[in-house]
Amino acid sequence: MTPDAQGFGHGLAHAKVILIGEHAVVYGQPAIAMPLSTLKVEAIVRPAASGQTIVSPPFTGDLAEVGDSFEGLRQLLLQLLRRFNQVDWAFELRVDTNIPEERGLGSSAAFATAITKAFFDYFEVHLTHAELQYFANLEENITHGKASGLDVAAVSASAPVWFIRDQILESFDMNMTPAALVIGDTGVHGQTIRAISVIQEQLILAQNQTTQQIERLGELVADARHALSDHHLRALGEIFNQAQSVLSDLGVSHPQLDKLIAAARQAGALGAKLTGGGIGGAMIALAKNPTDAQTIATALKNAGARDTWIADLNFEMD
Repeated sequence: MTPDAQGFGHGLAHAKVILIGEHAVVYGQPAIAMPLSTLKVEAIVRPAASGQTIVSPPFTGDLAEVGDSFEGLRQLLLQLLRRFNQVDWAFELRVDTNIPEERGLGSSAAFATAITKAFFDYFEVHLTHAELQYFANLEENITHGKASGLDVAAVSASAPVWFIRDQILESFDMNMTPAALVIGDTGVHGQTIRAISVIQEQLILAQNQTTQQIERLGELVADARHALSDHHLRALGEIFNQAQSVLSDLGVSHPQLDKLIAAARQAGALGAKLTGGGIGGAMIALAKNPTDAQTIATALKNAGARDTWIADLNFEMD
């Protein structure tokens, strides 16, 4: 393996938004996610005189000093070094990101994806889809427990993805112009592992009811696909609302999420729901046009959102 002639390896990834299907996707139901390209991660790795140094927002220091909170990162880097037979290679890895952590926007998956791309780029080795999935999901499974693989698939996608765990991953066109999606950050760290545990407990305590709720989410995902294909905005908004009701019943919402969702609906959103793991994190609201989107974003800010983003819903595959 010959190191990159330019002297460094570069990797990029972006955030994602789960439109619908979170949690149910862990149990074999479909989910739909879309890229959120305004939020990105950039990783650059280059050789160093000594040490194995990481410089990033969540952690700065030597690889050997990585603590328990970042064990997924440590294991990812160890496996990448083994992949290239460079266990003792001295390097500096710099990672810059504007994706908020633990908000259900795919920050850890994007982080792992950008790093993996940077290492393969440096060693000038073609990165297959299977290897990218392997390395990024390795970090995700350590960080978040039983990861579905959806986040890793979505943070590299250029169009919305229809995903069924271990079965289907396909991109599709989506043109909902002039509609827009408003994303609101509660400011509360999402708790994916705990949210997964909540549903696992529900399956033990009330198996039939919980299974029905998970299956209902799967039905709503299929309905959402049809609404997206047929440009049925109001139907999609109502589907969002129904999905939020099920997720709330499953116990993975949060008072701050509920507050922002209510504020979005009162400001004219056609529908609103949590996105990602829940129990904090972020929510999404469907606006019928950019003007309404701005109104909703302002209402979310007034209701206590730490930050908001507006994304259009127009994706056309190459």
